[in-house]
Amino acid sequence: RGGLSSGIKHLRGSPADYDKPLYRFADFNAGWHASRNAAFQQAAAIASGKKLARDGDLLTPGASMDRPGATEAALRSIDMLLGMDAAAIRADLKRGNTAGFAETVVSLGFDLADRKGSGKPVPRARVPYIALASPKITRKLTTAWFAGLVEARWKACMAR
Repeated sequence: RGGLSSGIKHLRGSPADYDKPLYRFADFNAGWHASRNAAFQQAAAIASGKKLARDGDLLTPGASMDRPGATEAALRSIDMLLGMDAAAIRADLKRGNTAGFAETVVSLGFDLADRKGSGKPVPRARVPYIALASPKITRKLTTAWFAGLVEARWKACMAR
């Protein structure tokens, strides 16, 4: 794995339907559907009034039903508005890395945020905020930096 052909296959094989290539580039770095999930976290924060990271991870790895992650806990705080119990919320969030997440009941959190927000629909995609870390990285880099760099190169290529 690796190289140009693998990268192109990954980008073209992504099942997301974003309005901007930038989100696809961010997903390449952060994982499929991370841009949609980061936007969903923003919507969940608006709907619940809770502060949430916009990193695209809907379920905290290793979180139990007794100790849910922040996004799951925020959704549980509005379970009555969603018409869901904790188990149903967890089941829907487990579909967060699939295209089918858009068909879940919990994705109605977008609609709740639309009504509660500033009068205009919340974005359905946003670049997730993830700080990139590696022994080779000596400066502060993020997924947004990576996606912006790839988008700039893509635009230059398309202009040629």
